[in-house]
Amino acid sequence: MERIDKILAQSGYGSRKEIKQMIKAGRIQVADQVIDDLGYKIDLIDLPLLTIDGQNVKIYDSLIFMLNKPSGYITALNDDHHRTIAEFIPEKWQNKGLFPIGRLDKDTEGLLLISNDGQLSHRICSPKWEIKKTYWLIIEGKPFQQDDIEKFSQGFKTLDGSIFLPSELKIIDGYEAELTVYEGQYHQVKRMMKSTGREVKLLRRIQIAHLELDPKLESGEMRLLTDNEKADLYHTCQLD
Repeated sequence: MERIDKILAQSGYGSRKEIKQMIKAGRIQVADQVIDDLGYKIDLIDLPLLTIDGQNVKIYDSLIFMLNKPSGYITALNDDHHRTIAEFIPEKWQNKGLFPIGRLDKDTEGLLLISNDGQLSHRICSPKWEIKKTYWLIIEGKPFQQDDIEKFSQGFKTLDGSIFLPSELKIIDGYEAELTVYEGQYHQVKRMMKSTGREVKLLRRIQIAHLELDPKLESGEMRLLTDNEKADLYHTCQLD
């Protein structure tokens, strides 16, 4: 049993105060029964019978959004000195316990997941689970060569002692490539490129696990994952 105001608020139908106002106005029903108890608790098996103004509601047990992060914003929800990704979270979903899963550098763009699921965040971010992240990048300096594919696939240790695990390099041309990594070290892609004589000029994350950045999402837009995307992500992270 869960309080109906809590369930609806978590699913984006308003604050708990606003939900209580809906109850007072007789707008919320369960199986055609008008709810008038502000503390009403609903059995979870009855959720499909829950309506607002006669319309079925969509209940979310966890929230997972895909954001196409623009360059120039830090991966945080509050900061006194920089613009943050909080600007892109619609008002409907603010104050729902959302947080970014992992991070992208200020000048890095592309796929960023935002959720309220702490266990999912841990699985995606922890090197132990080897969840892949793929980046598209443009570099300057030393152009890519075919032998770089083997070097990256074997992993390598740099002169400063940094150790990078095996990764997958797909060369598009001499200065453009896709790189798939299975860990999440600080500034990892940039450091890997610098250690091989290159500087990253443009970096975009395009995939996490099997989830690809939606090409229909404009820069700064976000959307909920579909049920299939969410199920696939949980399956990959062994949470299903």
